[in-house]
Amino acid sequence: MRGFADRWLGAAALAGLMIVGAPASADELVKFASAGRRDPIQGYLTRPKGAGPFPAVALLHSCLGLPANRRAIADALAGWGYVALFVDDFATRGLKETCAVDFNEAMADAYGALGYLSQLSFVDRTRIAAVGFSQGGDTALKIAASPTAAGAPAFRAAAAFYPPCANEADAQLDIPTLILVGAKDEVTPAADCAELTKRQAPGAVKLVVYPGAAHGFDNPEFGAGRRVMGMTLAYDPGAAPRSWAELRDFLKARLTR
Repeated sequence: MRGFADRWLGAAALAGLMIVGAPASADELVKFASAGRRDPIQGYLTRPKGAGPFPAVALLHSCLGLPANRRAIADALAGWGYVALFVDDFATRGLKETCAVDFNEAMADAYGALGYLSQLSFVDRTRIAAVGFSQGGDTALKIAASPTAAGAPAFRAAAAFYPPCANEADAQLDIPTLILVGAKDEVTPAADCAELTKRQAPGAVKLVVYPGAAHGFDNPEFGAGRRVMGMTLAYDPGAAPRSWAELRDFLKARLTR
């Protein structure tokens, strides 16, 4: 969600977003077409130093748009050895938020990002994951439940921070999936994610529930708690770094050759 402040680079957050390895290249504005309707989309690309090919991550923002510290997130992922593409669903459409509506273009934008990443010489097209936050987490789960045509680029794994799991209540998730949610999340309840996980094949989904954490637990901008568009959002300094450590381990396990 919007409002990730620069102070997210404080010591507590860096415990979860530890940057290791070679420094990343500069953040680059890129443009690509959304899948299907071919709407023009933009995004922000960060890559590790070197020739690659590297695994890659498509980052999918919340209903409030790109986080203010997207560069810190992307730099951390590049430090872990991944090309990071933050998809901007809103800029070319003139949108500010989509919290009160169904945003049906999200899937097409994510697959447009996948197609773009797959064509880059320094990306290994067989090792691309989707990572989403809230509404973007909903898209990540939909990706995990969507079959891919033979021979077409495909996401290899999906990770969802506090997604609305009830939207995929009857879905079968067909790629390795990580779900991270707070036990006190009143926006996207952890119980819904527990029910979704129970219906999947053993080992297909890893669900991590953080005791006492609310929606947006990884975002220090929300402090001890804020109301944003009717949603209760709160940062959890314990859950935040643990969630990024979970993501780091998940990506390492699932995107290794």
